[in-house]
Amino acid sequence: MIKIGSIGYNHSHGDNFVLDCPNGPGAWLFLLMKTPAVMTVRGQTFNVKPGTVFTLEPDVPCCYGSAGENYNDDWFYFDITEPEADVKALEKMGIKINEPMFLGGLDELSMIIYEITVEFYSSDLYHGDIVQLYTDIFFKRLSRLILSKSSREASPTSGRRTSLANLRSRIYIEPGSLPSVAVLAEEYGVSISGLEHLYKKAFGTSVINDIINSRIIYAKRLLLSSNILISDVAEKCGYSCCYSFMRQFKLKTGLTPTEFRRIAVKGVDDI
Repeated sequence: MIKIGSIGYNHSHGDNFVLDCPNGPGAWLFLLMKTPAVMTVRGQTFNVKPGTVFTLEPDVPCCYGSAGENYNDDWFYFDITEPEADVKALEKMGIKINEPMFLGGLDELSMIIYEITVEFYSSDLYHGDIVQLYTDIFFKRLSRLILSKSSREASPTSGRRTSLANLRSRIYIEPGSLPSVAVLAEEYGVSISGLEHLYKKAFGTSVINDIINSRIIYAKRLLLSSNILISDVAEKCGYSCCYSFMRQFKLKTGLTPTEFRRIAVKGVDDI
């Protein structure tokens, strides 16, 4: 079992930030890096892109920090109660130990870390149980993202052989980093109309409608759990134009993003 010992969400540091652990971090450490960074593990240096995760053992020498600009990450230290079995479980889930894993858009994982952080530092009833449930969900979501990415890279144009269920799961996991429907169709080895036909036959809705719904769901979560600008919410949800985001959000919810956030803060139900 994995048990979190300490955790931080969306931590920011200056452009001179460096954390050196010559004897290792002292506990298992998970990092979700949101900005360019430099990481050295056992003498090997990696230039890290945003959207990279690291899972580090307690005694592995490491050093990481900013790469010329402000550094931002999510992190948590954790213990494993059955080392041999738990390490095998992590490896079975596709999680590499002491190696970088670039996964791209990780907003969904970051939001789970946010939820864990809130509960971890809470004293409310069942907070410990909720932290454990969210932790289990986090690692399963991480594994699903890793395995689905590996599957796409191994066979990017596998067409009908690729599960439409995986595509729909991808849409709801990565709402802010999805390519166009044309690119999705190309990846799946069919025409745009062919993909739309197969998708609608399977789920009763269109690809673009699911993409819009996934973005609106994610936008609601960002609006409820952060104070970032509406333009930044739009960008994180995959919109290049803030006006398009606001128009579509109101069309789907009946409220502008600002109205939604204001009403949510007041605690109005069923928004």
